[in-house]
Amino acid sequence: MSQQSWARGTEGPLTLDVTLHNLFAPAENASVSCRFTFDPAAPFSVRLDLMTPSAPRISWVVGRDLLMQGTEGLSGEADVKIWPSRRHDDTPFLYLRLERTDASAAFMTELAPIRAWLERTYDLVPRGGESRLVDWDALACGLLPPC
Repeated sequence: MSQQSWARGTEGPLTLDVTLHNLFAPAENASVSCRFTFDPAAPFSVRLDLMTPSAPRISWVVGRDLLMQGTEGLSGEADVKIWPSRRHDDTPFLYLRLERTDASAAFMTELAPIRAWLERTYDLVPRGGESRLVDWDALACGLLPPC
């Protein structure tokens, strides 16, 4: 149902391109391209870039563990909720609900490619090893200038 591809540049981020289906959009506008990006330099999170021809790119940053938990059961609170489900033909899908104060959207896509990609991110940076890759000094300088 969805198209996907993934790539990793040398020492760079791991990306996955998928087609999301907006559950509340008219059929002719329901497909949304989305790039999932995992950067080992920011190992706790995954960035989702939603791209439509008629609107500017919209980016969301979600916790990598939250996304992984959402492949197994309901995960998230407030502005991000993720959960798996099966359709009538028993195909597993992943649902994402993204909310802001002024808008919300719900999407679905095939679960298997996202799960495989996430497992690859954990091969690159195992759970529990994330904090060793964070540049804590640079982070502190960004939060508490001047440095």
